[in-house]
Amino acid sequence: MRLERSSGILVHITSLPSKYGIGDFGREAFKFIDFLFETKQKLWQILPLTITNSPSPYSCISSFAGNPWLISPEILLENNFLTENDFNFIDKSKISDDYVNFKYIKEIKENLLKKALKNFEKLNENWKNILNEFYENEKYWIDDFILFMILKNKYNEGTWSDWPHQYRSREKLSLDKLRQDENHHFQYYLFVQYIFYQQWNQLKTYANNHKIQIIGDIPIYLDYHSTDVWTNQHLFQLDQQTFKPTIVSGFPSSDKYDIQIWNQPIYKWNDKSIRNDLFQWWINRLSKTLKNVNILRIDHFRGFISHYVIPIDMNTSKPIISNAHWINTPGYELFTEVKKSLGSDIPLIVEDIGDVTLEVFNLRDQFHFYGIRILQMGFNTYPDNIYAPHNYIYNSFAYTGTHDNATTLEWWKKLATKKEKEQFIEYIRYSFKNENQLELEKHLENFISWIFIQLVLQSSSNGAILHMPDILNTDIRMNYPGNECSLEKDGRQNWSWRFQWSQLTSDRKNELKRLTIQYGRDLIYGKSIPPKDMIMKNDESFFNKQINE
Repeated sequence: MRLERSSGILVHITSLPSKYGIGDFGREAFKFIDFLFETKQKLWQILPLTITNSPSPYSCISSFAGNPWLISPEILLENNFLTENDFNFIDKSKISDDYVNFKYIKEIKENLLKKALKNFEKLNENWKNILNEFYENEKYWIDDFILFMILKNKYNEGTWSDWPHQYRSREKLSLDKLRQDENHHFQYYLFVQYIFYQQWNQLKTYANNHKIQIIGDIPIYLDYHSTDVWTNQHLFQLDQQTFKPTIVSGFPSSDKYDIQIWNQPIYKWNDKSIRNDLFQWWINRLSKTLKNVNILRIDHFRGFISHYVIPIDMNTSKPIISNAHWINTPGYELFTEVKKSLGSDIPLIVEDIGDVTLEVFNLRDQFHFYGIRILQMGFNTYPDNIYAPHNYIYNSFAYTGTHDNATTLEWWKKLATKKEKEQFIEYIRYSFKNENQLELEKHLENFISWIFIQLVLQSSSNGAILHMPDILNTDIRMNYPGNECSLEKDGRQNWSWRFQWSQLTSDRKNELKRLTIQYGRDLIYGKSIPPKDMIMKNDESFFNKQINE
């Protein structure tokens, strides 16, 4: 992937302002793109767009189906698929501008989308042809997805392995009959996906027309209770009798954290009899996602070198932690096949952090993927820490923080150790050379976030991503890893954070634009050409790059 020096913002769509209780593909999202364009940003990083089992966007029911919560009622109204009266049932007291009340939002969106389908059918005489054309184009995934959703709602307790045998074993005659008997529900789920992709493509086109690229995100693993596992049981390590996982994913304990049990099934990475099918599934997944976004981040890239497995006691269904271990993953073989199918220039960002090894970096570099650098990790050792700004490499994305990190303000106030604070102050001391350390530490809380922003923007990483809470200098974060979240819970919880336009003051906008320009993240190739002695080794192609203005 060839990326010009640029910057952007990490904020998920659900966090955008909206009068319907959750950020969506509506006019506020277009307004956010206008803000990015105004402040010279070229990147908008979001979290996964796929439909989920919980408030977490990483808890996906399908690797291909979009999340209905992101569909804009406002645009449905503009398209005459809804009327003003269709909104009368909404209890505004259950909606907050500061967070997503997922339990109520789920109810609102389902109610509105069912009404929208009825109006869609009335307005379009050829509505069946419209949906059928969409179905035929997406048939390789959408048929199984819709059948899964029908069964999921029919048997709403437990998981797919608890369904009647004919459904969990996917007997063809039973699924054909289900498709026919549940035609109304089938059309509903088809309509929802049609509207999702219609609205998303309009928003993405608007962003791309403003020279802004969308960075998407996918997890390496999938929820067990998902279309993908139900449809592709032979690709996962499942018990042949119970259909349940025999091993699950996780991560080993460290000095700071206990063992993590993710409870997601493991692919049959090393079963050569199904490897072609598994690799093709990955190729389909990446291909579909890269049609929806311009650049894609893959979570937990370390898992493509070796993956941590936790065996399950099939009698008690409990993990056997004492037997957890690492197993090699055929990552080189997988990405070789991906490259053959999708081309050599695959725009991937890989999460190469955590318990990484040299092999992880070698795999990243072998396929010319971009790694990431997180500034909060840059001040616990010195000076050879790869996360310290002076060590950033150009083929990387530098972050002030991510959705899984504390915000910069929270890190400084609550999490940074004494050593980290001392090293950070020493790192920036020249800018405040008239302040003693105690005075400097006292003042830093007021502008720590913007110092982080400046350090990331001035770094040599070609991509600089600023976390939205850091631009707003807030200590409220998107996600506390390990904290439970639920669609049955009211109020603030993990993944529910939202911002308001009033927080994005003109001073913040102006400062963001000024720093972006100052550190060369708005240069136009072909106009601002550095002298030859500034070109990176083996980077002569810089002079041949053509830019469409």
